[in-house]
Amino acid sequence: MVAITILGIFLVLMVLGVPVVVAMAAGTLAGFVQLGFAGSLSRLYVFPLNILEGIDAPALLAIPFFILAGHLMTTVGLTDRIFLLANALVGHLRAGLAQVNVVCSLFFGGITGSAIADVAGIGNLIIRQMEKNGYPTAYSSALTVASSVIGPTMWPSVPLLIYAFGASVSVERMFLAGIGPGLLIVISLMVYNRIAARKFSVPVLPRTPVVQIAKLASRSGWALLAPFIIIGSIITGAATPMEAGVVACLYTLLLGLGYRSLSIVGVRHAVMETGILFGSVLMVIGVSAAMSWLLTYDQVPQALASAVLTVTENKYVFLFMVVIFFLLIGTVLENIPAMVILIPIMLPLVDHFGVDRVHFGLIMVYGLLIGIVTPPVGVALFIVTKVAKISFEEICTAVTPFLLPLIVVLFLITFFPETVLWLPNTVLGAE
Repeated sequence: MVAITILGIFLVLMVLGVPVVVAMAAGTLAGFVQLGFAGSLSRLYVFPLNILEGIDAPALLAIPFFILAGHLMTTVGLTDRIFLLANALVGHLRAGLAQVNVVCSLFFGGITGSAIADVAGIGNLIIRQMEKNGYPTAYSSALTVASSVIGPTMWPSVPLLIYAFGASVSVERMFLAGIGPGLLIVISLMVYNRIAARKFSVPVLPRTPVVQIAKLASRSGWALLAPFIIIGSIITGAATPMEAGVVACLYTLLLGLGYRSLSIVGVRHAVMETGILFGSVLMVIGVSAAMSWLLTYDQVPQALASAVLTVTENKYVFLFMVVIFFLLIGTVLENIPAMVILIPIMLPLVDHFGVDRVHFGLIMVYGLLIGIVTPPVGVALFIVTKVAKISFEEICTAVTPFLLPLIVVLFLITFFPETVLWLPNTVLGAE
């Protein structure tokens, strides 16, 4: 079967350290050759044609603007403002700075929609503050990594955008669906902090006066309005997702001017980083489109559906199998490449078992996101080793207990779909 050829070449090249998109392209091209498409140039032309068709979609134009908005938010220096506000709100609780870490990820990740931006942008500040107040570096770093999954699970989120595009569901419904799971992650990590931090001798900070909280909110509140502006413009129909991304960029530039922290060098750097990241995303989407076409041509989705149906006809057993599968895949493959490969393969099964596509989207996005905090491929782990100057072995050991609350939330949103669907169904109506 062509799927075995593609998967085999892909895994071998990945083990050898070949970039993901090159490994995907090599495996896919080998599949075209196996099915006889290399017999003539006119037939092999199907490969690049599918790549171009895969990226020829107006919906994808929203992605670079959301990425750029996230980079600009980091560039204009929101880190200190968000930390001070989060500290004023929850710093007086037990394990106060650990709870501040989680709330910072909620605020900062909710603005940028990026786990990597969260760890790199606010990680250094919060880890150093936690160290000064008696928290071990390993615990502070692990919590920073674990809480970084909050942002991409909620709006604005590039993974949610990519899933909405691949699964043909509305962006606004996906964005609203991510709020419930995002808040559940916040609650689970804060509960875990309260229990785990008892073994540390850390001070309880004094409660911040309401007047001071209001003052801090006025300094950072405009930045925190960004996600509400984005989702509000999309839900009300005032803007398409792409236009909402443009609005987010313009709003961020205005914030930078207001905060007097905007610079030409910073904007140029943000644009360059966006171009590099979006280019890599487009390459993965294009090659995966060619791979998906080939797998569909060879009827792999149908074969997979038949194989699964021989194991179970029970919807909940299927969902359990899917959760375990995503957790395993997330440990060896980054979330966006995994998503664009798996979406067209999994959707026939999702529809067969009557699972809502929006619900399944959050299971997929969040299940694969847990992989960024899981060795051996966990990108966030590598970043925090540089930020906190901690060894990879230490962070892997420290982050393992945090997987428990994260996985508990994954099972909650899997088997209690209303945690995902209640808000979009309430705001937009049931589909």
